[in-house]
Amino acid sequence: MAEEKEEVKENEEEKPKKSKLKLIIIGVLVLLLGVGGFIGYSKYKKSNANKAEKEEQMSIIIPLKSFVVNLFDKRDMGKRYLKISMELEVGKEEDRVKVENNIPQLRDTVLILLSSQTLKEVNTMEGKLELKKAIILRMNQILGNKTARRIYFTEFVVQ
Repeated sequence: MAEEKEEVKENEEEKPKKSKLKLIIIGVLVLLLGVGGFIGYSKYKKSNANKAEKEEQMSIIIPLKSFVVNLFDKRDMGKRYLKISMELEVGKEEDRVKVENNIPQLRDTVLILLSSQTLKEVNTMEGKLELKKAIILRMNQILGNKTARRIYFTEFVVQ
């Protein structure tokens, strides 16, 4: 009888060890699956961010014909002229086509904007930067939001 009790005790001690081992193995597997899922998701998210960044980096530069306008003169002191050449940056080929199809409307809005500027406004760096913002804003009103990305002045002459 004593031997049977010892065998029963040994069997009872082995069972908890096996169940603890199973729990540890399951815990490790769950942890590995979690880490693997996180790494996979991180790489997926990073590749999508890289694709978006590449699309943003792509750009097409469209040269526009020169604009020559009379600057607005409140005091009628004398005629001042502004000659400006610029290039427009867009992101996709479809945007380039959209710009080329709307050249008359774009030139009209830029001419009206430029002729409303004074010598004092266009003669400073801040004035030129504000002018760029205004041109982009007006072009995007015609082309659709975020079509025109940037404007580059290639010629800027005031006389």
